[in-house]
Amino acid sequence: MKTLNYLSTLLVTLLILTSCEKEPLTPLVDPNNTNVTIITDTTTVTPSSYTIEGTNWVLYSGRVYVENLTNGESYYYDHFGPSKNTSDLDIFGGSESAIDELVRLQTQWYFSNGTFILNGTDYYDCTDYIANNDTVYNVIGVPPYGSSRMVNVISIGDERMTVLTNDRVESNNGDNYSYYSTLTFIKAGTTCNNCLTSVYSGYIYGGIVNNITTPVPVNQMLVSSKWVITQYNVNNTPYYTNDTLDFIGTSSYEINGGSFRNYTLNESAGNNLLTLTLWDCSTLGGNYSGQISALDITDGEFNNVTFNGQLGTSGTVKVWMTKL
Repeated sequence: MKTLNYLSTLLVTLLILTSCEKEPLTPLVDPNNTNVTIITDTTTVTPSSYTIEGTNWVLYSGRVYVENLTNGESYYYDHFGPSKNTSDLDIFGGSESAIDELVRLQTQWYFSNGTFILNGTDYYDCTDYIANNDTVYNVIGVPPYGSSRMVNVISIGDERMTVLTNDRVESNNGDNYSYYSTLTFIKAGTTCNNCLTSVYSGYIYGGIVNNITTPVPVNQMLVSSKWVITQYNVNNTPYYTNDTLDFIGTSSYEINGGSFRNYTLNESAGNNLLTLTLWDCSTLGGNYSGQISALDITDGEFNNVTFNGQLGTSGTVKVWMTKL
């Protein structure tokens, strides 16, 4: 009986592992793009034969492979098209992370010695390891929740690389979906005219992906952002500061890396503004609440905004803040 149980367990394990493997890349001409060159990678990639590090990679094209787990249908879509140059790795709702935002011929990735640099400005720690002869990078500490992103290098050349990333399961309109993206990058300063990589077999072409976007909840609009109070006025007397407010969650913030303090950001009644309340704001000298707009947050600054004292704090101050 023990032998039978062992064999049954082994068989189930093998079936699970086999079902999780993706089909190998096979050439497939895109039916809606007949004037293209399909690039098929035939060279075996080994850890010693290539490196993506030390090169500024510019996003050229991308595809997303989607399996409807409810009905079993599998489609693949282009991230970009003739009139669509932006997309998102999160196709259902959009992502709050800059690393998931895709802009054709503008998004730039750079890997070097444990560091990942996005668009030349945003720095992340990363680790790498070898899996099935592919190099896999794990980008760590992705805002707003400190998550990670897996980047699997599936093909590489002197001037081009393709990665698989953002493998996830997500629900939308009552159906469950499994999807992932492949992104093709070219070396900065080079061109790649009318070229596409091979397509995974078993997927039907569905056209250009229609990203579903949902607005960010109001109480999350400041999460993981840092703002500097550059000036505040009391009775028309200006005070210039350089204090940094780090909004580390939906209800907590720090001033210059100090202790946690509370804040709220809510919709204001009767208008289209938002009410920001800063509790125990030592820079301003107490508890203050003022009204700002969603556009102020998007633009990264607000100027001369009136903040009124709350719960034991009297008076008003005029506040200037800039997003880092």
